Amino acid sequence: MNRLGFRWWLLRGMAAGLAVIVAGCGGSEKAGAPKTGDAASGSKGDVAPKGDGKGAVKLLFVTNSNADWWNAVEKGMQDGGKEFGVEVSMRRNEGSTQGQIDRLQEALSLDVQGVAVSVIEADAPGVADAMRALQKAGKVVIAIDSDIEPKSADVRSAYIGTNNVKAGEAAGKAAAAVRPKGGKVAVFVGTSGAANARERKQGFFQGAGPAFKEVETLDDNGDHARARDNVQTALSKYTDLDLLLGLWSYNAPAIAEEVAKNPDVRKRTTVVTFDLDEAAVGELEKGHIDASVCQNPYEMGFQGVKLLKALINKDAKTVKDVLPDGKTRDTGVRVIVPKGDSPVKAENVITIEEMKSWLQSKGLKSS
Repeated sequence: MNRLGFRWWLLRGMAAGLAVIVAGCGGSEKAGAPKTGDAASGSKGDVAPKGDGKGAVKLLFVTNSNADWWNAVEKGMQDGGKEFGVEVSMRRNEGSTQGQIDRLQEALSLDVQGVAVSVIEADAPGVADAMRALQKAGKVVIAIDSDIEPKSADVRSAYIGTNNVKAGEAAGKAAAAVRPKGGKVAVFVGTSGAANARERKQGFFQGAGPAFKEVETLDDNGDHARARDNVQTALSKYTDLDLLLGLWSYNAPAIAEEVAKNPDVRKRTTVVTFDLDEAAVGELEKGHIDASVCQNPYEMGFQGVKLLKALINKDAKTVKDVLPDGKTRDTGVRVIVPKGDSPVKAENVITIEEMKSWLQSKGLKSS
């Protein structure tokens, strides 16, 4: 997408967002404001199902963490619920494999017909078993954001989200544009065993090229305080670090805030991240992040609702519309940079100001 095409897309998105806000006026909840799910009990979208006299379809989304990033998914879910006449709810995992298994097992007894799950650990047998049990109970299961490993692909009907290898390649190319000579890389992530983490890291080094060498990957297990501690540890342990790579959304502000404390460290290091956590918006504006590869979580939520309803109703036409290849839907990425003079150049590169305009059109603060 070139810049002229992006601006047309942005104007169209702003108009659509305005229509949603206008349509929502008069309700009990402030229009455009995403509701945050509770880590234990989840939250329920403020949905008014259209209904057909047979009872509304009910859907559940289970996250891999409780990061702000999920607010955008939840907003897409809520808008999809209103658009397609279904009830939607989200249960947020606190960042552990067992926590996700527990939430999936709880879903067995819930009055829901479809479940979407962001798999926290691709090869965790317990997660795959819990997804399979949901299928045996007659519930439709899909994966969003982070998929199960290929050998267990039968436990879900489809995957909606980012092609994380390609996203990683975009991050790697951005790093190479900012730091052509390469250097030593420290990687930060919640769970390195998650499919999206493994694929992003793989793609990053493919896109960045052989001049970039990994020194260590530091897991924080979804603990935001530990995420900051990991950055401090890496900077102390490797005094010649050249690049800090954050694979999950909250890793971005954790890295940027720690690096910004020392101007000399910031001057000699490059910061590349994924997603656009609300706290990362300001860090990009200040130039504390050189590039962030941003997914489209709103679209994951919206298309997840659309697909689940179609699968439940055996609506083959809509299923094909959502899944062109019958298996996956790539929701794409954009590369966000601080200003237009960034050395990072590509059709999908936009500035943080342009991204903020799109977020505003959807009633969002993060993506």
